[in-house]
Amino acid sequence: MNFLTSEYIALLKEDGELDALLIDVLISKGVTPISKPQKGRQYGVDIAAIGKDVDGKEKLFLITVKQGNITRQIWDTGPTSVRQSLNDIRETYINISLTRSQKKLPKKIVVATNGELEQTVQTSWGQYTETYKAKKLEYLFWGIDDISKMVSENLLSERLFNAEMRLLLKKTLAFLELKDYDLNHFVKLVDLILDKPIKTKKPLLKRLKLLQICLNIVFKWAEDSGYIKSAIYAADKTILKSFDWLNTQNHFEKKYIQIEFYNIHVLRRKIGIAYFNKVNDHYYVEHSIQRYSKNQIEYGLTLWQEIGVLGSIGLTEIKHYLYHFNLEDKSLAKIYEDSVITIAQALISFIKANPPSHYPLYDEHLIDIEPAMRFLYLSGFKEDCKKWLRMIIVGIHDAKILKDFFPLFNTNYENMVEYYLGTKKQREQSSMLLAFLADWSVILNSKEAYNDLHNILELFDNKLNLQIWFPKKETEDIYSDKGYSLKSGKVKHSIMLYESIDDYKKEIQEELELFSAEKDFIVVKSGFDFILSISSLHHRDLPFPFLWRRLIKTE
Repeated sequence: MNFLTSEYIALLKEDGELDALLIDVLISKGVTPISKPQKGRQYGVDIAAIGKDVDGKEKLFLITVKQGNITRQIWDTGPTSVRQSLNDIRETYINISLTRSQKKLPKKIVVATNGELEQTVQTSWGQYTETYKAKKLEYLFWGIDDISKMVSENLLSERLFNAEMRLLLKKTLAFLELKDYDLNHFVKLVDLILDKPIKTKKPLLKRLKLLQICLNIVFKWAEDSGYIKSAIYAADKTILKSFDWLNTQNHFEKKYIQIEFYNIHVLRRKIGIAYFNKVNDHYYVEHSIQRYSKNQIEYGLTLWQEIGVLGSIGLTEIKHYLYHFNLEDKSLAKIYEDSVITIAQALISFIKANPPSHYPLYDEHLIDIEPAMRFLYLSGFKEDCKKWLRMIIVGIHDAKILKDFFPLFNTNYENMVEYYLGTKKQREQSSMLLAFLADWSVILNSKEAYNDLHNILELFDNKLNLQIWFPKKETEDIYSDKGYSLKSGKVKHSIMLYESIDDYKKEIQEELELFSAEKDFIVVKSGFDFILSISSLHHRDLPFPFLWRRLIKTE
């Protein structure tokens, strides 16, 4: 947290920002300002305040505020130099600006800056403070690390956030532990931070740093309360909104923006790993999710959601592995390689330990299967992918035979209960899930899985309408919004599963050339294609076919 806060504080201007922040820090520490920054002659003092010091004694704090590192030139050149400000305070301000009672108080002259005291000045500072210290006069230097620590310890009560931001953040933290909380206050907070277009570098960086601080606060709070999954959703929302805000202003052409946005992604990765470490043991226990479910249906729904989350965490690790991979020094990526393997093994165990992973309840569960299947494939666990693929297809077939149940095309919990219990007869006529599984049969070259799909179609007299959604160019403008697949793109329906898997593969390859608008999205070209997966999972919307269909070319 201190690191993020330091980076943000380093961007603050001396007048109106850093000094205002210091006033809030003093108030939060129980020190009362008696004069605030103003234009004109101040005799070196930007802030004067009275309160108890760390030794418990009441003192008068006289603070001069500077911006950036204190260099040799800033120390002793010109009328606004640090040395001149200290002289003005000692020789003039104390004599003419204080009341009689204030003059009697012990005084602490503080130099505060959002930089550091450079080594070339440290000797001069030491000599000055030693020469002019007195019985009731001492000196102190507050550098960026000192201010960051004070800010972090009192973060919710200082000027990093205005009143509306503080209120939204407090509401977010208050509701964070609620299972069905939709983070609407956090969304409003992010919107408030990204409220208008910005062109220049420093204000841009300040907004992005502030986003990271807000997200980190939510993460720490969620971690302490034991419900880190809320922080994952907050991180996803932050990624989606910040990328859209930056992309709309064409800022991704700037290298420093790419780096800063990646830092947000790094924080998201940190949250994901913290969640994984917290629940990892459960992935190796038989029916581990069942104990948190009211009934068998809840068990299945919770399971599929967890599979999607775990797949997303794994894909994030792969992204970091690729980012750090270097042919000359492979050790840089080793930690992420090990992490990828650990998460993949946990996912495989989780699938095996929980039988509902073979039985999708909704057609939309392809949203959860997609990142998980792609993660296992890219991790090198292709045989496990094949086994899981066949288990899903056979599970769908058996559920139809034994219970006359088939994954619901339209997500509806009440209908789900009635169909599952057999009190109401299903009349499913369409499926995107089966078309998705057919694609993976081709990617994995599994003729067995492909033939199993034909067996399912025969149960519907080959009248089941297989479909797939493709985005269009205009989808790029709204893919970070809820409902993007309903508002844009097109659906190919009446898909045929040919007798030969090779014929179906040929058709996919042709469509890959014709219907892959997303490959030209900025999000893909800039290397942040994982955002498409985040949007799909976060909004419970259809995944982008290019993400898995492009794997056919690698075979």
